[in-house]
Amino acid sequence: MTNLIRYKMLSTEQISEDRRIHVFDMQQQQKLSFNYESLKRTPKNNAYEELTEFLQKRKLKIDNGVYDNEEHAS
Repeated sequence: MTNLIRYKMLSTEQISEDRRIHVFDMQQQQKLSFNYESLKRTPKNNAYEELTEFLQKRKLKIDNGVYDNEEHAS
């Protein structure tokens, strides 16, 4: 069985001391938006483990705002 990419990064935006992340969940066919700092504080077993792993791999791009105002596939 192969692993399919479940999430696609749509954009990020800087909001008062935090960064808002916008992703598309291809399995559920819906957009998700959340504050990055609050997701990092959520216990790992309560957060989507797959989403957390996806974001961890893209942490440098998120922290540097690579996706700001652009639609980049990740």
